[in-house]
Amino acid sequence: MGELRHYILKQQLQQELERARQLESKGNDKGAGIHYSKAGAIARRLAYQAPREDAENFFQTASQYESVGNIIRTTTEQARANSPDLIDQLIVTQKPSTTWEDIGGLEEAKGTLRQAIILPFVRGKPDFVTITKSILLYGPPGTGKTMLAKASSSTLNATFFEAKASSLLSKYFGESSKIISALFSKARKLQPSLVFMDEIDSLAPSRDSGIDESSRRVLGQMLEEMDGFESRHDDKVLFMGATNKPWDLDDALLSRFQRKIFVPLPDAASRKLIFEIHLLGADLGNVDLNELVEKSTGYSGRDIAALCQEAVTLMIREKNPGLEKLNAKQLEVYTLNTRGLSPEEFDKAFEKVKPSSKADILDKYDEWGKEFG
Repeated sequence: MGELRHYILKQQLQQELERARQLESKGNDKGAGIHYSKAGAIARRLAYQAPREDAENFFQTASQYESVGNIIRTTTEQARANSPDLIDQLIVTQKPSTTWEDIGGLEEAKGTLRQAIILPFVRGKPDFVTITKSILLYGPPGTGKTMLAKASSSTLNATFFEAKASSLLSKYFGESSKIISALFSKARKLQPSLVFMDEIDSLAPSRDSGIDESSRRVLGQMLEEMDGFESRHDDKVLFMGATNKPWDLDDALLSRFQRKIFVPLPDAASRKLIFEIHLLGADLGNVDLNELVEKSTGYSGRDIAALCQEAVTLMIREKNPGLEKLNAKQLEVYTLNTRGLSPEEFDKAFEKVKPSSKADILDKYDEWGKEFG
């Protein structure tokens, strides 16, 4: 029954997308937006039904369609194309507070990355010292690639551009290639700056995979911008891409990344640090932290965070029966009851939260890294 429901939902998703594209081609943005939003809702339902390793992709797809649907329903094509604040609306620009100490483990990746990002900002370098302006972070999902990018930006006190795939891929903001050009142009104006592009494989997939003309233009613009890094030696702009699927990247784009840094699953020492970060201030009572570390082999940092949250949620639920039924006034005077966490709560958490990466995909990272890393 589950497989049949999954199949039906995927068929409905495709129908909504086709209807949205038909309406868009006729200039009916409002109607297209409604169907894109419906497609997002269906993708979200698929995410809840999918295995853990597939759910993240469905959630990301849902967010993309929901974002596109909402924006094209509420803004006109001319306003979207001509707005002088286009990049401000599309890109989250911030100076992150994340530090290297906030990231448990990953010492080798952190050391390699810190050296790579510092060199471009050191003055008086001899000619034979090559600086790195483009870095690819690759590895399993949830291992801290975004946190590494934010810590890098914080180190440099740089303007941080976190490009969202849903924004950059949206043809409803004019040509996506023009958006990418504007993004890098603004990054140069606000330098020192770091442009972080997550899931870059979805923005620049291999041309061997049969991509459409729109995607080709996006890829072409990406290649042009990265070529520009070589000619603008004095610019203090770093470009950092991240991907869970480096083998899906276009070869031409891949070759333009000067450094490729593998962000692995945390080892035992790193997992212990991650547990300590997420359980800071909690009373662990009879919980054996070393046992948690051993049982969490193969878990990513994000998986461990979810594991800890699940254990805490179980404790809160037991100590605060009926909490979800309190109204706003009652919540204002309510004091949350807590106690130390128990081994049983972590046992239940392990039953619910499973590692998001399988052994076969980890082998694939090793093989790819030997050839391209």
